[in-house]
Amino acid sequence: MLVTFSKALIHVATAIDEAYYEGKENELEEIELSSEQKLELMDIDKITVCYQTTGIENFVIKNVEQILKQNYLKNEFTIKEVIVRKNCAYIKIMYDIPLNRKSRGYGTSFSINFMEVNNGVSVYGYQTKNANEKQAFKEIASELIQAVS
Repeated sequence: MLVTFSKALIHVATAIDEAYYEGKENELEEIELSSEQKLELMDIDKITVCYQTTGIENFVIKNVEQILKQNYLKNEFTIKEVIVRKNCAYIKIMYDIPLNRKSRGYGTSFSINFMEVNNGVSVYGYQTKNANEKQAFKEIASELIQAVS
């Protein structure tokens, strides 16, 4: 009888423990990160490779999120997040290689930098040695430039 009671007690304790941690997982999913925390997770210091540059008259960096939502009509990648800071917009993107597939298995970040002096707009991304990924990054940069032009 003592063995049966012990097994029942362990079973109840295990069920309570699983329920407790299951609730905690849901709480973690609901936590909202600040813009600064999101930028830290994007590892923006490593966004150093220029993939596209152009001049755009009357460009306003503060409007990048709205412009992208209105003008990015292709469905080659998904824009997950846009955070604007001073003269730069950081963009979290989900994509696939090649871009025309729909699975969106990879995530990366880009920055759109605006130079007021010459109305220059540049798209920067991460360094990659993978030729297919480099091509995808160039295509994403081109699409971003087209959307904000």
